[in-house]
Amino acid sequence: MKLTPLNIVTSGCLVLALLMLFSPSQALSLQKGLNGLLTGLCFLAAIIAFISDLIFRKFIPLLRNLWVVECAFIVFTVVLMVILKITVA
Repeated sequence: MKLTPLNIVTSGCLVLALLMLFSPSQALSLQKGLNGLLTGLCFLAAIIAFISDLIFRKFIPLLRNLWVVECAFIVFTVVLMVILKITVA
């Protein structure tokens, strides 16, 4: 099993989702619903990162090139999310 950046992102998303799922919350009902939505989005992000990792591994055989492409993919995704957040807010 190769360690890749999207594996790390997948693990981080799963840990964050599990922490949010099992954390004791003393919040209002609206915040509990929002916490559930964020938990679901974290699980969805983990699934998407895992599938993207499998696709990248299929088409890029060299580990060094795989790291470069996956890091660029992560940076591009984060930049796109920040731009969308700034334009929507």
